[in-house]
Amino acid sequence: MRSLRGRVVRGDGIGRKLGFPTANLSIPDSAMPPRGVWRVRARGTTLGERAGVCNVGVRPTLGGSRLVVEVHFPGWSGSLYGRTLVLEFLSRIRAERKFPSLAALKAQIRRDVAALHSPRP
Repeated sequence: MRSLRGRVVRGDGIGRKLGFPTANLSIPDSAMPPRGVWRVRARGTTLGERAGVCNVGVRPTLGGSRLVVEVHFPGWSGSLYGRTLVLEFLSRIRAERKFPSLAALKAQIRRDVAALHSPRP
């Protein structure tokens, strides 16, 4: 697939509130990958190399309208603000969609994270 490089910037803190903290990347519009939820491999100082779940989209369940790239790294904690990450997009997990509630969104994110360890289609 493709890879991209971006700097970690402050987001809205919604991922953290949902129990899935994310690194929000500043990406030029011209480099934006297709929308959806993706398996990624990330590399960067502080982080090393690790698997993650990346959402590319507007977060419709939260009423979003701005396109974001945000990555959750299961089992990792720390600050990545200001760091540069390189994401390699491995495979698409699912399309972006609106969920009827935050509880339904959290349940889906748990499944997305579990998909990291599932055989790839």
